Amino acid sequence: MRLFPCVAALVATLLFSPGPVQAQDVTLSSVDGTIALSGDLIAYDGEYLRLRTEFGELTLDARGLICEGPGCPLLSGGVVEVSIEGAQVITEGLFPPVLEAFSRAQGLELTQERSGGVTLFDLRDGSGGGPVMRLRLRASSTDAGLLALVSGETDLALSLTPLQDTDFLLHVLALDAFVPVVAADGMVDRIAMNDLLVLLHEGRGSPGQTDADERDSAEAELVLHLRNPDSGEHHALGARLHAIGAEQLSEQAIRHASNAGLARAVSRDPFALGMMLRSQAQALPVVPLIDACGLPVTPEPFALKAGEYPLTQPLFAIQLRQRLPLRLRQLLEFFASPEAGQAIRAAGFTEARPEQAPASGQGLRLIRSLQLPEAGDTPGFLDSLRAVGDLMLETRHLSLAFRFDAGTSQIDAASSVNIRQLARDIEAGAHDGYEIILVGFSDSQGDAEANRRLSLRRAEAVRDALDEATPLRDPARVALSADGFGILLPIACNAAEWGRALNRRVEVWLRPLGDD
Repeated sequence: MRLFPCVAALVATLLFSPGPVQAQDVTLSSVDGTIALSGDLIAYDGEYLRLRTEFGELTLDARGLICEGPGCPLLSGGVVEVSIEGAQVITEGLFPPVLEAFSRAQGLELTQERSGGVTLFDLRDGSGGGPVMRLRLRASSTDAGLLALVSGETDLALSLTPLQDTDFLLHVLALDAFVPVVAADGMVDRIAMNDLLVLLHEGRGSPGQTDADERDSAEAELVLHLRNPDSGEHHALGARLHAIGAEQLSEQAIRHASNAGLARAVSRDPFALGMMLRSQAQALPVVPLIDACGLPVTPEPFALKAGEYPLTQPLFAIQLRQRLPLRLRQLLEFFASPEAGQAIRAAGFTEARPEQAPASGQGLRLIRSLQLPEAGDTPGFLDSLRAVGDLMLETRHLSLAFRFDAGTSQIDAASSVNIRQLARDIEAGAHDGYEIILVGFSDSQGDAEANRRLSLRRAEAVRDALDEATPLRDPARVALSADGFGILLPIACNAAEWGRALNRRVEVWLRPLGDD
C-alpha cells in the first residue's frame, strides 16, 4: 500500500515503539489449584487469553481455567467485541450483506444500530440467548483503517490497496473492477484500452472511433471524471495503473467527493467519461474495451479472479500477524463459502473463491498465439503450440494466477495471497486426485528461448513456494509439477506494456492423476 510520508512515519512509530499496552491484573489457575499464573491481561478472543507475565507474553487456552482479579473476562458465554475500519466501499457495500449471510449460516440473530460513520452489529444466539459477538464497523478510508489497526484501535483494516509488509497478513474478501462509464446518450460506444490510458493521463481526449461518428458533435472532446485525489478509489486506480506500466492519473480531470456525485455528473453529460468501481456505477452504461490487437477486454468473473482484466480491484482485509477472535476468524473464512458468494454477487461484487474452467475452452488465447509475429517465422513454434494445446485438452484451468516483474522470477506481493489460498485448498483436500501443473508464461520481449526458460523458472518458483506452504502434502494424493511455454497463450496484446504485464504469469492447471 502506498501511504503519504507522514502516515508512513506514524505507522512505523506505532509498529516498532514498545509503548504501554492497556492491561488488567488477573490470576489464572487450573481447576485443581495445582498451577497458578498471574499477569496483565492483554486480550481475550473468546477462546484464548493473551497474558503478559514475568516469563514474557503467553497465549493460553481459556478452557479449564479459573480466573480471579479485576481484569477477568467471562470465560464462558462472554461477548466477543471486535472492531473493523477502513474503505467505505467495503464497509458499507460488502460487509453488511455478508455479515447477514454469516449470521443466518451460524444460526444467529443480527441486529444493527448506526451512528454517524459507525454501525454496531450484535450477533445473538438464535435460541433466545444473549449476544455472542459485537462488531463495530467504521466507514473511513484505507489509510485511516491502517492507522487504527497499528494503534490497536481495530482488529481489521479494510483496504483497496495491498500492504507489502511482513508484519501484516492480507485476506482478499471479494473482487471489483474499475470500468469506464458514460451517460445513456453518451458519445462513446467502445474505446481502445490504449486510448483509455491516454485519457486517464491527459484528462481530455477524442472519443475515437464510435458508432456515433455521424453525429455533428462527435468531434468534441471527452472530459474525464474521477474521484478526489485524497480518496481511496483514486489511490487504488493509480496503483492499478502503476502495476501495468501506465502513466499517472491526470490532474486535469473533473474531481468528485463521492461516487454518487461522479455518477450524477456523468449521467448528465454525453461527452463525459467516468472511471468508477463497477459496484458503484449504478445504472450507468459500461463502455466496452478492446485491446491493441482488436480483441475484447472484459471484466468477467473468471478474468477478474485470474487477474486477466487489467483494472481488477481486489478488496482486502488486513490484520496484524496475531491471533484474531474466534468469531472473526470464522467470519473471514466464511467469505470463501457458497453462501457468502451469493451475498457478494447480489451486492454487485465478484467472490474471490477460485473457480475452474476447461482449459480447452480458452480459444481466444490460441487466437492471440497465432497473431504473434513468431507464428510464421519460427520452425519450432507450431510444435510448441501443439504441445500446449494437447495439455489444454487434458486439464482444467483454475482461476488463480501469479505475476512477476519484467525479466524476474520473483513472485509479486499480491500473488502471495494466492499461494496461501491454493495451499489451504490443497490441505483441505479440494484437489485430491489431481496433478497441479504450474504453467509459466512470459511477454514477447526478447529471445523466444530465453523467455521459455524464464517462464519455467517462474513456474518452478511457484511450485517451490507451494511445497514450502504444504509440508504435509502427500504426493500420491496431490502432485505438483512445473512447465513453461514462454510467449504462447497471451491473455492480452503484447503491443502495449499493460498487456505485457498481464502476460508475465504462472497459471494453475489441473490434470487427473494417472493421465499421461
